[in-house]
Amino acid sequence: MTTALDMALIERALNGFTIPPRPEILQHIQQQLAKNDPSISRIAALINLDVGIAGFTLKVVNSAFFGLRQKITSIEHACKYLGMSRVIALVRSILLRFTLAEGRQDPFSQRLWSSALHTGTIAMALAKQFNLSQAAQDDCYSLGLFHNAGIALISGQAPLYATLMQQGLQAGRGHSEIEEQHFQTCHEVLGYLIAQSWGLTPELCNVIAYHHSPAIILQSDNDYEQQLFALLKLAEFFSGESRLLYNINVDPEWQNYSGAILDVLELDSLTLPDFAELLHQQDIQTVYSLN
Repeated sequence: MTTALDMALIERALNGFTIPPRPEILQHIQQQLAKNDPSISRIAALINLDVGIAGFTLKVVNSAFFGLRQKITSIEHACKYLGMSRVIALVRSILLRFTLAEGRQDPFSQRLWSSALHTGTIAMALAKQFNLSQAAQDDCYSLGLFHNAGIALISGQAPLYATLMQQGLQAGRGHSEIEEQHFQTCHEVLGYLIAQSWGLTPELCNVIAYHHSPAIILQSDNDYEQQLFALLKLAEFFSGESRLLYNINVDPEWQNYSGAILDVLELDSLTLPDFAELLHQQDIQTVYSLN
């Protein structure tokens, strides 16, 4: 595991911000999962209590990415067909978006959630390509959706967030450095606290806490943490996250650490276009299709 976050850092990051509590629906679902024989029908019924969440979940499940041969017509059908863990991961991610983006229609918020969905989709597709378990694929999807959740909290209070970040990143400064200067917090720590509050695993929470601190996470003695981190950063690269969020083409973090990240995955940079082509075959766009 990586080193635990310093409590003083957490307290400073939290100043002026409130971490949204885990929605009741997730708490009830967790109670069902804790039973010896969780009931699919009961979990489906809990999800169906919120028509908007249930409807959006079915929309995602039936999207082109999943490539299902038959249309999923109900949440219970989805749980049986895809497995409860994947459906619950989807529901958690959708609830996050609805909670943090409620009432916000500004262009940056729209880009933020579009980027998160894109990165999560790519991370899950990469995990599948590496023949990782279903649980690992679901973790990669959740990581993509949650890793920038803290940005939503900061940008909600700072309309100039995107502009200040763009200027700082173009000057070669790090994400946390810019945020600490202008907002006295950083989205890594806020994202960690959201993930922890919403019941993500310790490994996912740790990767979120250090996803802009490669020198720390790459020294973790937990191989799974390193693998999740590497897949997230590769997914960010393929999705062109910096370009989408801040309209900048340079990603110093990737330039400085791509070698070490690819080493974790036992990849060579020359193989990246091949992976991009595999994603394109699944109708998933990457930076290679934009160049």
